[in-house]
Amino acid sequence: MTSNTLYLGREWKIEHDKRVKVNNAELEYTVLGKGEPVLLIHCTSIADGLVTPLLRFYPELLERYQFISYHRAGYSGSTLEKDSLSIEESAEHAKQVLDHLGIDKAHVIAYSFGGVVGFQFLLSYPERAHTAVLLEPYLPRESEAGVKANMDAITSAFELYKKGDKRAAATQFMADVCGPSYLASVDTTCPLDTWEKVEQCADVTFGVDFPALGGWSFRMSEADAMVKNKPTMPVLAVMGQDSEAAMPGFRETQRFLLDWLPQAERAGIIGASHGMQIMNPFAVGEAVQAFFAKNPMR
Repeated sequence: MTSNTLYLGREWKIEHDKRVKVNNAELEYTVLGKGEPVLLIHCTSIADGLVTPLLRFYPELLERYQFISYHRAGYSGSTLEKDSLSIEESAEHAKQVLDHLGIDKAHVIAYSFGGVVGFQFLLSYPERAHTAVLLEPYLPRESEAGVKANMDAITSAFELYKKGDKRAAATQFMADVCGPSYLASVDTTCPLDTWEKVEQCADVTFGVDFPALGGWSFRMSEADAMVKNKPTMPVLAVMGQDSEAAMPGFRETQRFLLDWLPQAERAGIIGASHGMQIMNPFAVGEAVQAFFAKNPMR
């Protein structure tokens, strides 16, 4: 497959045809490939925005690794039995998926809001993560520019959501965070029904995910006081080359990860902003493969 053309035919999709009961939810999931287990934790809005572009456009990963992809509570066919879900509860769901499959330890790849869940997973269950690839986890910003940019994006999106235009609310937020070219990237690397699913899950995005992030107690500036034992597993902090240009705040998070975790390594994705694996799945696949090969399970 060429790395210069995003072509696989008409449709590329990955079905999540299995189900697992977890606390206050039932999650649909799938297992792909063979080898060392890898747990995927997706972002807000687009439930297939991690697994589909990464594994459809970089299928070499499936030859050495077994990927566990699940739709978080409330997304696609996964259910949620209450009106809210904390970041800690979402991290517990990730652990319960591994418990269900009898997997004691796995590599973890977590993206954006899912990166927050993945980061909390590392804090709550460090013994369950062999390595972690954090694709720009959306940790609460603290710099003035980052806070303002984030609040402006959320305010604009919520105004549309309150008017009942759920799809526009979600896409406006994505464009503000990732830059306008991100929307076209979704059209080229994600399933054909992505925008319909984005609209269907908007109540979870705006009513569950955003409040959970706002209610999460972790703060980068207070990390040393809040976390008694830092995660010690190998960590790859991945940043899009154009992320900061699209929205301030991503450099701040990247710098925190590299400063706070002395074992953390970094990778940059050329020609991509926050939607890096959707915009350049080949580069993300290469980084993941190289990092996992460097840190194999024994």
